[in-house]
Amino acid sequence: MPFGVGGGSDILARNIAKVIQEEKLLPQPLVVVNKPGGSGAVGYSYVASKRGDPYVIATVSSSFWTTPLLGQSPVNYQHFTPVAGLVYDTYLLLVNQNSAIKSLRDLVEVAKRSPKLVTVGGTGATSDDAVVTYIFQKETGIQLNLIPFRSGGEVMTALLGRQVTIAWANPGEAIGQIEGKLARPLAVAAEKRLRQLPEVPTFKELGINLVFRQLRGVVMPLDVPRDAVKIMETALLKMAKSKSWQQNYVDRNMLVPAPMGSEEFGKAIVAINEMYKKVFTELGVIK
Repeated sequence: MPFGVGGGSDILARNIAKVIQEEKLLPQPLVVVNKPGGSGAVGYSYVASKRGDPYVIATVSSSFWTTPLLGQSPVNYQHFTPVAGLVYDTYLLLVNQNSAIKSLRDLVEVAKRSPKLVTVGGTGATSDDAVVTYIFQKETGIQLNLIPFRSGGEVMTALLGRQVTIAWANPGEAIGQIEGKLARPLAVAAEKRLRQLPEVPTFKELGINLVFRQLRGVVMPLDVPRDAVKIMETALLKMAKSKSWQQNYVDRNMLVPAPMGSEEFGKAIVAINEMYKKVFTELGVIK
């Protein structure tokens, strides 16, 4: 687990371990070991160093791609064996509940009248919320003012305190504020409306070609035996069909199921790397 306790990747890892043991999908339990540091570089480097060892796996989230592309990790996706994709975690665009901006159309109109007047909270110039902000600007021709914070929690606090106009958040992170009538979602960057938030339209419904989501899955080191990959792939895909996984992880965090076998997940990994590479190049972050 290449991050600390409590974040989205850690929640994923602990749910995998829990459900696989509950469903008796492997003969031995999975033990979650947190190795945080370097935006995932420490943990991923450790797993990559276990070349040929089928008893070490890692979860995958956006830092699996972004940290190497930024030159901040000695390993990249090519140092791993794809095992299975599991879920997509998408993004909501939120305003303060009391904001005068009532719709996405309102937001775009304000931003077009006054470029950079609309502030958006983010966690850095290369974070996923910065990437989706860039795509949103490109698709609408507006200019937003990205304000960096140290964490998603600080971004939400800033939105609630009206220090920023809008903010991005994974649905599972924002549900408390939405249900508490503190924040209001304008749109979701998914292919379809979320079942748990049926009143929230997609960007595509509103005429904006914006779909952005974080693919979460599992990888192993290189050169592990093919039968070991197959055993783990089978266990994970069976897990993804279980009621416990659906109710306690997918539904609770408003995720989109995306079960993929090793081959399909491998193709998705390459495609996502190219997407981040293209956006970072256009942003001028990499050459």
